[in-house]
Amino acid sequence: MTLAMSAIAKKLKAEGVDVVTLTAGEPDFPTPFHIKRAAISAIENNYTGYTINAGIVELRKAIADKFKRDNNLSFDPSQILVSNGAKHSIYNALKAICNKGDEVIIPAPYWVTYPEMVKLVDAVPVVINTTEANDFKMTPAQLKRAITKKTKALLFCSPSNPTGTVYSQEEIEALAKVTAKADLYVISDEIYEKVIYDGAKHFSIGSIPDVRDHVITVNGVSKAFSMTGWRIGYLGAKKEIVDAAEKVQSQVTSNASSISQHAALAALTGSDDEVNSMASEFLRRRNFIYDAVTSIEGITCAKPKGAFYIFPNLSGFIGKKAKGKTLRSGDDIAQYLLDEERVVIVPGSGFGAKNYARISYACSMQELEKAAVRMTRGFKRLNGN
Repeated sequence: MTLAMSAIAKKLKAEGVDVVTLTAGEPDFPTPFHIKRAAISAIENNYTGYTINAGIVELRKAIADKFKRDNNLSFDPSQILVSNGAKHSIYNALKAICNKGDEVIIPAPYWVTYPEMVKLVDAVPVVINTTEANDFKMTPAQLKRAITKKTKALLFCSPSNPTGTVYSQEEIEALAKVTAKADLYVISDEIYEKVIYDGAKHFSIGSIPDVRDHVITVNGVSKAFSMTGWRIGYLGAKKEIVDAAEKVQSQVTSNASSISQHAALAALTGSDDEVNSMASEFLRRRNFIYDAVTSIEGITCAKPKGAFYIFPNLSGFIGKKAKGKTLRSGDDIAQYLLDEERVVIVPGSGFGAKNYARISYACSMQELEKAAVRMTRGFKRLNGN
């Protein structure tokens, strides 16, 4: 759904249409200079051949150091697998641990790819619906009820895409007690850990001793360092899991880009100043677009504490009419905004929440200001104002 809406926006822009795109799942900042310089140096020094399938040793050591420093996770470099993005890392992990018919629990709203990846490994996605009233957080009781004899894993994401929800340490520890008792794996997607606000703290479930050996921690350089196109993700886990995931990767893609690996090494061993600067700018943008959207009559929205999305509830506009057509879902509302106001958002149906929408603020303030004016005007029209 995200790619489909982005494609529509690009097509309209190519046709000269003044369209505002709020679909991006990537920072709009350039990759920091020292990282680009490291990639250029790698090319100049002819680091252009195959690397070890699991990733160059220096990078895996840097990742192990990062896990220890930031997440209280202890891994030997042999327990790290570097892949072509965090998405690839999650797929490798699922393929390594799942057999046909295994169930994987996914809290909704979820990132659009999670259920599809589970299906691709012949496993079965089991969705737990969370609520806006509970800040889109899955409770231990919900998790416990969803577990069956076929359950193999929980696919967990904090900070969350699409809601921006951040679980506290206490909330994660409560969930970990349930997974420990049921002997489940946890694939913890922590790609947004550096994009976090309002004093919230990121906590890695893999740092809990009782579940440590059953957690596969996934991260990457895409979001924190504005390196989406470089395609470097990684996972850390028990050696047996990493070995199995590496076998999968060796037969499907082999190593990640050698140049990108050297760039990622510079990212993980360099200064975090630009990372912190980007997070500060995202906070400014979040505050602006959140205030603008929640000021519209009929819209409610949980305030995100991480990532760079808001996830407003558009239920107040279901049943409204636009040019004789009744709006019956978030998809219809997104289409209305596109047709009437030239604003592109992503319908919540792709995230498992049909009357919501994901709005990305990974774009300039100028674009957000334009979007706010257009959305306010469009929704006022639906309200009969």
